[in-house]
Amino acid sequence: MTGGPGGDADVVVVGAGAAGCVVARRLADAGADVLLLEAGTAAATPLAGLLDIGPGSRVVARHPATLGDTALELPRGRAVGGSGAVNGGYCAPARPSDLEAWGQGWPRRYAVGLARAAERLRPRLAPMGPVAAWVAAAFPGRVAAVPQARSDGRRVTAFDAWDPAGAGARVRTGAAVRELSWAGGAVGGAGGARRCVGVVLDDDEAITARQVVLCAGTIGTTVLLLGSGIDGAGGHSVGHGVQEHPELLLDVPADPAAGAGAGLGTGADAADGLPTLLSHVVRLEFPERERGWVPEVEVRPYAIPMHRVIPGLVEVPQRIGVALMNPVGGGRVHADGSVHLPGDPRDATALAEATAFVAERLGIAGAVTRSTSQHLSGAARIGEVCDDSGRVLGVEGVRVADASVLPSLPRCGPYYTVLAVAEDLAVRMATERAW
Repeated sequence: MTGGPGGDADVVVVGAGAAGCVVARRLADAGADVLLLEAGTAAATPLAGLLDIGPGSRVVARHPATLGDTALELPRGRAVGGSGAVNGGYCAPARPSDLEAWGQGWPRRYAVGLARAAERLRPRLAPMGPVAAWVAAAFPGRVAAVPQARSDGRRVTAFDAWDPAGAGARVRTGAAVRELSWAGGAVGGAGGARRCVGVVLDDDEAITARQVVLCAGTIGTTVLLLGSGIDGAGGHSVGHGVQEHPELLLDVPADPAAGAGAGLGTGADAADGLPTLLSHVVRLEFPERERGWVPEVEVRPYAIPMHRVIPGLVEVPQRIGVALMNPVGGGRVHADGSVHLPGDPRDATALAEATAFVAERLGIAGAVTRSTSQHLSGAARIGEVCDDSGRVLGVEGVRVADASVLPSLPRCGPYYTVLAVAEDLAVRMATERAW
């Protein structure tokens, strides 16, 4: 890796997160001169048990957000490995029914991409701890293990698994991209030019490329597209209709008699003395609401209080998460990187009722805190902003390959899906010799 000038390239990949590492590796393997740009400079902790997203973290960017009438911040990874370097690294694949709305051919494309991703990143299962066992006992037959991107107590990021530099890609850190550059100076500039010719960094350095691939994450990619003139005025719905898995956090009493407090701290990871935060989930379906919508929730028995795994976080109670996995509502990412998730009343009602059901079944009556799952996606969806190969419609020389392109949010964490889709889009770029 280098912090200095990296020169021009056939392909500039913006963002060394999950998608960026996949794309950079596959295009370098195919013979392209690839420059992978990452805004962050610090390295995230390799310990799988820690989530370095707390106050003072040097490896995240924070984006203001509103969730209904609740204000909060959304941390996003700013380091090689992206958010996968600071989150749980959960690797659940999408279900075939999640892909039905994506368009013809996507179930097969996804399966092939997933198989390619699994060759590089092989998730591991963690043992069920006491909190997960307590919750699972209340919902027999509904528990599922959560595959994790870790090995021997260490986090395995996409940067580790795909090793883009090993294929010859130049990796440059501390390189924050401010905007795309266009032939003619702007989108629709002199002569109506709409061809991207590179990027401009925050320090005004210009880098030219035959192809630019945006992998800066749902928020970062949106900011770059909007800031570069790709917006509603040109017929693009960039940033609109983003999806998230809303989550309610239910406080659990610490009294061991309640079950949840018993044995906390056992089943620890030998590398860091902490148990796996989320080893299993419970999946529940609720009665059909309207037009075939059957609310599905994921009950998340977090093994220990969050402040024990997030450095700098104020002390919080032990909590159980209840997340709506197929919401009907959407939100918006703005040009300044802020996120507005107004919340659909149907989602709010379904999630509140599901949380009450879970609390009653577990015999607890704790306070409830609104949150999100940090699963934002769909800001530059295939079929609306991008074509089936990730090309931004109406312009040349720029593609998107991260969570922004997902036509709909799968009923699981999107990490493994992002890897699978990036594999598919990278193969298409390589086949087309897009550079």
